[in-house]
Amino acid sequence: MTAERHRDALDYFNRGDQGVRSEQERQAVLHADDPSGPGRAVLTSHETVYPRGWPEQPGLFMLRNEFPAQITFAGESYASVLHGYWALSAADASDSAAIRDAVSGREAHERGGRAAHRTDWPDVRLAVMAGLLRAKFTQHPGPAQVLLSTGDARISYTGLSDSPFWRDDSDGRGRNWMGRLLELTRSELVAQQALRP
Repeated sequence: MTAERHRDALDYFNRGDQGVRSEQERQAVLHADDPSGPGRAVLTSHETVYPRGWPEQPGLFMLRNEFPAQITFAGESYASVLHGYWALSAADASDSAAIRDAVSGREAHERGGRAAHRTDWPDVRLAVMAGLLRAKFTQHPGPAQVLLSTGDARISYTGLSDSPFWRDDSDGRGRNWMGRLLELTRSELVAQQALRP
């Protein structure tokens, strides 16, 4: 090894180190808004049936669509998000009223599943659900606090009653739109709190 080849080898490795540093600096700029530490673990919202009524302290079960939280949305009042969702899906006004007035979320879901749906329902259902969740969590401080308490955790919404479109599923078919919309609603609540004087 000559001195010249030794110098060339050192220059080669220095250029490589410089390239790595440059790329790290570029990534730091591009990813400047990444959290500095790990986020919370995934939170799984399980479907649970309470035949004798909801527990005294429902906790995370307040996140469920069937949780009884009277909401006003689009000029109507609904006993739960589930009532609102299925009532708004119905093509016929009498079906919509029957779903809205169902005794439980489960009954509203079953009536809604049997009713003919609006022709535009596949196109508007995500926006409707987002609006219903926004109504629930802005009109009820208790459930809003529960949602906020989940921090930045990814929310996995599970349950056999919901279609794979809405739920998370271990077989890969689940799209977890409910979990995603809950996370979106949570971020909107955080933003509202941050913007208050």
